[in-house]
Amino acid sequence: MTALDLERIRTALADDFTTIDFVEKTGSTNTDLMQATNVADGTVLLADEQLSGKGRLGRTWTAPAGSQVIFSVLLLPESLEHLGTLPLAAGLAVTDSIEGTVLKWPNDVHIDGNKLCGILAEAGPVGQAFKAAPKTELTKVEVGKAEVNKAEVNKAEVNKAELNKAVGSAAPSARVVVGMGINVTLTREDLPIEKATSLALEGRDTDRTELAIKVLKNLRRRIVQWENQDPQLLRAYRAVCSSLGQQVRLETPSGDVIGHVDDIGEDGRIMVAGEYYS
Repeated sequence: MTALDLERIRTALADDFTTIDFVEKTGSTNTDLMQATNVADGTVLLADEQLSGKGRLGRTWTAPAGSQVIFSVLLLPESLEHLGTLPLAAGLAVTDSIEGTVLKWPNDVHIDGNKLCGILAEAGPVGQAFKAAPKTELTKVEVGKAEVNKAEVNKAEVNKAELNKAVGSAAPSARVVVGMGINVTLTREDLPIEKATSLALEGRDTDRTELAIKVLKNLRRRIVQWENQDPQLLRAYRAVCSSLGQQVRLETPSGDVIGHVDDIGEDGRIMVAGEYYS
């Protein structure tokens, strides 16, 4: 097991995330950030081991210490109107980072039909969390008058979402946490299900520090698209969604649905046999 290089991660992501914390072992990084107090929008929590990792539809999973890249990110969006597309954005961050991967709806990352990564987004009350000023340095920002030095904005290439935070946008509507676990060095015996894999088993690079940096960098870029409702986000998702055009068995809280996948809606729902499901 190679330890994560936290200094390298924090340096590489200094302009992307407010705080990057680490714990060796925890029940669930998602639960930790959902329950944390005095935390800022853009906080990242990395872990070497999760004892009660959570998945979609209430599934749980575990893995040997140091065998995955495990992290969660806390967000404080102004609206939950488009929450359904956030897990898709998170999945894209992984396919952006690992060549040859695709997404089985909604956000299971696969290589050659085997699951490499699981992702879960959760929402709850804001609680004791706060929006932090963006990392970008501006020469002049007057929150009350919303005056921003245009030259400095252009120079820093501040995106619209970050600028809104700087000049006083609406209060956050909820606390949202996006968590993921990417299988890095798991052996065949370690895998929780038969149709799973790891980067090591696929003969890929197993540098966890470099992978964490790549995925979190791409996650920030995809979150910005999600916040701005950039149509390119769903176009990119559809391009790597292996479920499209396939005959599938979809597990839903009300039972299994079998049919042909016709589309992924603008709200992130999947269309099977002419009906949308979330």
